[in-house]
Amino acid sequence: MIVTFPAFAQTRQNLYDKFCDVVSRRDIAATAALMAEWEKLYPDDAELFSVRANYYYMNAVEEMVALSKEKPTDGREYYVMEDSLGEEAYMYSEHMVDTAKVSSAQAILADGITKHPNRLDLRLGKIALHLKMAENTLAVQEITSALEQSITNGNKWCTTLDAPVETDGISFLRECIQTYFMQLISADDLPSAENIVNTCLHFYPQDAIFLTDKGTLRFFAGDLPAALQWYMAANKISPDDMLIVNNIANIYEKMGDKQNALKYYRIVANSNDVKYVENAKFAIKELNAK
Repeated sequence: MIVTFPAFAQTRQNLYDKFCDVVSRRDIAATAALMAEWEKLYPDDAELFSVRANYYYMNAVEEMVALSKEKPTDGREYYVMEDSLGEEAYMYSEHMVDTAKVSSAQAILADGITKHPNRLDLRLGKIALHLKMAENTLAVQEITSALEQSITNGNKWCTTLDAPVETDGISFLRECIQTYFMQLISADDLPSAENIVNTCLHFYPQDAIFLTDKGTLRFFAGDLPAALQWYMAANKISPDDMLIVNNIANIYEKMGDKQNALKYYRIVANSNDVKYVENAKFAIKELNAK
């Protein structure tokens, strides 16, 4: 049975609440009916693009149970089964993806971005889909587009139901970009991660976080002097950020500069940042013992 929703007294908030409900229950028929009702009432609503994209993606991913003699190596959970001969098999969850439906979701989001360029959630959704499909180059292009629009709109973004994003400068978008940056690092796609950082620094050359990211990439590349240079630039802008100070101390330690390593580890050890204090104290003890 196709579920329908009465058209009277339907506000965008009503429709959105119903959407959250039917999606949480993975009710495909109800979601399709809701989208049809929504389009009649608010045909150009930015929310409708998000709803449609979610609908296509929800239908694009199917979870299946796989049974294999090979143990999964990507960290997913699995069950070990053993037959009467002592042979082991591994049972785990496998996601099958319909790429055509994902492409449809991406096209819908692209259309929504064109018509509603300041809806940040549409842009973030498109970036997330590109990353899920390992389309990292396209993800970087979308991040670049978002940064360009951030300059155009003075970082005045809106999100679900056109609610304004409360930001402090670039902070909200930066947090999102940091998540994507770490995803690319985890995927060992350092060139794409470098492209993101270079783009960010082009628009925000004095941002301590992006400077730190650049230093981290130089560290991974084995260029310790260059990494130190980027960390120092970040420290000059944000001297109270103990992550940056700790990175500087670590670089000096790896370069064999005991005096400067101790200097920066002591700054961390005397700070109130509990995340790094104990590590700094241990490093000082180890260096002094040498």
